[in-house]
Amino acid sequence: MSSKIPKSSFKPVFGSRALGTIAENGANRPKEAPASFSRVFSVPGLRRRSKSVTDLRSVISQPLTDFRALRSQNLLKKDVQNENKHNGTSKATFRNPTKSTTSKTVTGAKRANPAGVMHDDGPPKPKVARKIPDWDYKGRFHQLNEKYTQAQESIKTMKEKISGFEYIENSYETTRKEAEELAQAKAALVEKCETLTLENANLRVRVEKIQTDLNLLETSHKTLEEKATALEESNVKLTDEKEKNTKDIIRLTGSLNELTEFHDNLKKEHAELSHNHKELQEKYKLFCEENKDLLKALSTSEKKVKKLEAESEAQNNELQHLQAERRRLHNVIQDLKGNIRVFCRVRPPISSAEIDLLQCSITFVDNNGLDIRKSRESVSQITGKPQETKGEFTFDRVFSTESTQEEVFEDLAQLVQSALDGYNVCVFAYGQTGSGKTYTMQGGNGSPGMIPRTIDLIFKNIEELNKSGWKYNVQASFLEIYNENIRDLLNINNSQKLEIYHNEGKGTTVTNLTIQPMDSAVELKQYMTLAHRNRATAATDFNEHSSRSHAVTKIYLEGTLEDQNIVLKGSINLVDLAGSESAKTTVNDERLTETKNINRSLATLGDVISALYCKSKHIPYRNSKLTYLLQSSLGGNSKTLMVVNVAPFEECFNESISSLRFAAKVKEVKTGSKRNKMALSQPAMKF
Repeated sequence: MSSKIPKSSFKPVFGSRALGTIAENGANRPKEAPASFSRVFSVPGLRRRSKSVTDLRSVISQPLTDFRALRSQNLLKKDVQNENKHNGTSKATFRNPTKSTTSKTVTGAKRANPAGVMHDDGPPKPKVARKIPDWDYKGRFHQLNEKYTQAQESIKTMKEKISGFEYIENSYETTRKEAEELAQAKAALVEKCETLTLENANLRVRVEKIQTDLNLLETSHKTLEEKATALEESNVKLTDEKEKNTKDIIRLTGSLNELTEFHDNLKKEHAELSHNHKELQEKYKLFCEENKDLLKALSTSEKKVKKLEAESEAQNNELQHLQAERRRLHNVIQDLKGNIRVFCRVRPPISSAEIDLLQCSITFVDNNGLDIRKSRESVSQITGKPQETKGEFTFDRVFSTESTQEEVFEDLAQLVQSALDGYNVCVFAYGQTGSGKTYTMQGGNGSPGMIPRTIDLIFKNIEELNKSGWKYNVQASFLEIYNENIRDLLNINNSQKLEIYHNEGKGTTVTNLTIQPMDSAVELKQYMTLAHRNRATAATDFNEHSSRSHAVTKIYLEGTLEDQNIVLKGSINLVDLAGSESAKTTVNDERLTETKNINRSLATLGDVISALYCKSKHIPYRNSKLTYLLQSSLGGNSKTLMVVNVAPFEECFNESISSLRFAAKVKEVKTGSKRNKMALSQPAMKF
């Protein structure tokens, strides 16, 4: 049972509506407050909306604001501001004295007051005005004007204070009337609240009774549901077990059939295996007998292997002795041929224009001699006497115009083997510009010259020597002597100075020169092509691309035989000399300088050969970079091969005769050579 509470006809009015009601009933409406007062005198808890009973109780229970305290606080704040303005201070701060900490800043300084009490040091001392004389009317006028201005500001300040007081009094009266209305509303609500509290107690008793009955019904229903769930789960479980047992019966029946079939098959296999076992036993007996025979044969073979190993070791030792003997005999043969050998090669005409030129009469007596003659007599323009028109020369080998690169390289191949055996070898081409020196050394038109063939033969022989236990380390360097300056052809931008140093033990070395390790003939040829591309060339009267420098390719060889504790160190110098040319045929200053330096170095080479031929005590190696670099090859520990190249044209007759005479003088020079052999434990020679 529920009791209905009659609705009250009383409607309380709060907030702005209450103020409006008061104004309509004849109360004086307050003046509009400044913005600074709207925040200070707002009553907490009052908002412009309908209030619940709880809200009204909380509002009524709050104490009313003491407007007199607020007014005094606001006036105090304004007094401080006016005093600061009057005294000319830059800054003043006023805070509520009820706060825990009050700070006051005057003229930029800040001080804290931990006790929360404002300290008043007394009224500010007025400034002592300077007394103005009676006759200074202008000063007295300004002083009166300032006092008048201060009086106006004081009047303005007092008007603002009066306006604030009026607003506070009006607000206080309005708030007091609202409080009386709220008190009446509170009494009505309290009465209504007591009625509702009584009804609520009755309803609570009924609800507790109904809740008890409901709990009993829920307990009974839950018990029945649990029993039903248990029965359903049991039913499902039994159904699953039935299906599982049915499947197991079917599976076991199939397995039984399979096992029966498998059992029959096993019986058959057992019978077959028993038969095979008997056969294997018979074969095993035969194998045992054969094994005994094989063991006997193995024992015999092991004895033979040991015997062969001993014979192989003895043969290897004998092979090393034979190789040493071969190196000795090979060196003897080379010594018998001469440590300085001279070959002569006559190049054929190449172009149709050269074929039309008048050629000398060259007769090849045999493989070692040649006669060269002019086709007509000539008279010297200086002396008026007949010039020499013929010459007979003998060399170690002479190659005609029909000789191939293979024939020229045949004798050089023996010197390559000497380099692998630990000797120093030097091969250089000499002759007039356009006589075929570069073709002989570098090759061309699909026919490789001495340098590429030497590279191929070196790595071919190394591959054969590796089978005998030798290991070789190959390095190479490429340089040119241009205008008496040494240039590194593998590093043309090398700013370091290259200097030649000669040591009787180590031979001739060049400082700061790039020495590149080489692993194959292909790699070495690639570097050779790079060096040839960096070499200085220019066009001359005899050759469109004449070499204007002396190019030196040096290959360093180091062979090691660890079993015999032997290290062999050899080298091959392959030199392509620049061609000699008359200075009268040069076309500009640069070519003239090149020609002078080339002819000077070749002349120094002739002086060195002459000194060696005459067995002079002083050999002028240092007069030229070329002869200083070839010092070990010309008069030291080296096997040297000189290839003098001759052009077959009559206009080159005088140059050809000079080259042949120079080569004949070189042939008469006798030098000695020594193999660079050391133990493996000794430090290796640095190149």
